[in-house]
Amino acid sequence: MVNKTYLAFLFCCLLSFSVQACAKQPEKAVEPKNEAPALPESCELLTENIDKDQFRAAYLPLFPKQELLALVDEDHALSENYIPQDLVGSGKERLRKEASQWFKKMQAAAKKDGINLFSVSGYRSYNYQVGLKRRTANPDYVASPGHSQHQLGTAIDFNTVNPKEENIPALRWLRKHAGEYGFSLSFPKGEEEETGYPYEAWHYRYISKEGVELQDKFFGGSQHKMLVFLHSCLWLPQQIQQTQQLTQDGLMPLTASNEEPKPAKKSTSAAKKH
Repeated sequence: MVNKTYLAFLFCCLLSFSVQACAKQPEKAVEPKNEAPALPESCELLTENIDKDQFRAAYLPLFPKQELLALVDEDHALSENYIPQDLVGSGKERLRKEASQWFKKMQAAAKKDGINLFSVSGYRSYNYQVGLKRRTANPDYVASPGHSQHQLGTAIDFNTVNPKEENIPALRWLRKHAGEYGFSLSFPKGEEEETGYPYEAWHYRYISKEGVELQDKFFGGSQHKMLVFLHSCLWLPQQIQQTQQLTQDGLMPLTASNEEPKPAKKSTSAAKKH
């Protein structure tokens, strides 16, 4: 009997070719109803009882944002050469352009509500993470270089990194409003086994408003589950086909071209900070 995982892999390969054809003509408006990719039914991370047409329509705007939504965790790393090409700002507010724009909009909205929202850590280079790992008194609680979302230029630590301050006004405001500006809590309470990281009330990642909508509607509000699904079920075949381009861009391919896609493993070690 043919291996089900292999069949799912072949199905996803066909899917990536069809979607890639749409992506080559960005100047044309894409109608999700007609052009949306087929949904692989065999992917375990996706709930069975969903409206697949709604999923396709919600997913399609995210297809061009694959770099923005790169999966970075204990099992998936960025190359030491990866540096976002559109970084803006300076110091602790250095971010990718799109993330910076929405951060400033969110910051202004918070100010109107009497909340002083600010970044205590934004973009971190690979080399900075190397130094951070060496300097920290607790190296087991700092992500290895390449495994930090901060290297993407879309993650922000807001106002504090003290677990005892998880209920300060700024973090309470973020829990209610961050999604309106495309920001998602990366390491929620209760998902430590899923993400491999402890609960961090201050660490948000910009995934776009469309990304937040997909995350909340189909993945129970879990950023990590959504990213694992996208990379394991929809984007992996294309990444294999474009290994050379991904390497040039600084993104490491998830598997070798002769391997079947594998589900992301869950961490069995103690949860680590980013």
